[in-house]
Amino acid sequence: MGKFTISIGEKTGITYFPKELREEGFVGRVEGLPNALTVTLIKPGTKLADVEKSLRILLRDIRLRREQGQE
Repeated sequence: MGKFTISIGEKTGITYFPKELREEGFVGRVEGLPNALTVTLIKPGTKLADVEKSLRILLRDIRLRREQGQE
């Protein structure tokens, strides 16, 4: 899956997920684990061990993008 933009209305807080994310199962009550700079969105029913594995893969992808100058 590539990079996506999620739109959040400034006044309403209504959030619009791209169709591709909804098709992947990000519908209903999606959990989020935030910190100061990012939010990890968790598909309903996903185990935390699988979230951890997914985040490791994402970190590797981020490192590769940085090495290729894709800041």
